[in-house]
Amino acid sequence: MEKTVILANGAYPVHPYPAGLLHKAEVLVCTDGAVVSLKDREPTWIVGDMDSIPLHLKKKYASRLVCDRCQETNDLTKAVCFCLSKGIRRLTILGGTGKREDHTLGNISLLGTYAQMLDEVCMVTDNGIFHALPRTEPNDEKFSCATLNCRPGEPVSFFATRPGLRLRAAGVKYPVEEVIFDQMWKATLNECISDRLVLSFSHGPLLVYFTLPAIPDIPVK
Repeated sequence: MEKTVILANGAYPVHPYPAGLLHKAEVLVCTDGAVVSLKDREPTWIVGDMDSIPLHLKKKYASRLVCDRCQETNDLTKAVCFCLSKGIRRLTILGGTGKREDHTLGNISLLGTYAQMLDEVCMVTDNGIFHALPRTEPNDEKFSCATLNCRPGEPVSFFATRPGLRLRAAGVKYPVEEVIFDQMWKATLNECISDRLVLSFSHGPLLVYFTLPAIPDIPVK
């Protein structure tokens, strides 16, 4: 079950790339509100507190409903935890942004938590991709290391999910040699100058954002 997609109840995918991921997903887990907007395919499961799904869809998908009424987590987190319970450890999240800015910021910040729970997680929007990199086994300098494929000229931004993260990045136009994240905007709006980024960071997780190209035929990183 490696091609698993979670569709959250944010902006429905329109760009050909996330729309293609949605329709090619082998397993599609929808939050209860997201299934209302789902087009041209069926959900595998529907997860949430079931406060946003109309009665006719509850009846139609009765065998696929996974009700979790915990008020300490949002529906996206409920869906991630459900996937984990099924042994699914690689996830692509769609519909995680848009509509409400508070939901958008909350869902993006949760990627750091998901990165520590899963083997691989990213959030794809109509504009770009957030890759969430966990804190891995540190090297001798107590920095975690990661490499990501990219395209020369591609915009890239880095975000910390907790204050104090230190970052070194090779393969970018503007030097990132020892950035300390004491503000959320640090290390944003950079540009790739090679076909890969080589990253070292402490106090992860680290979020890396790439913009989507105008053409839809791009590989999943």
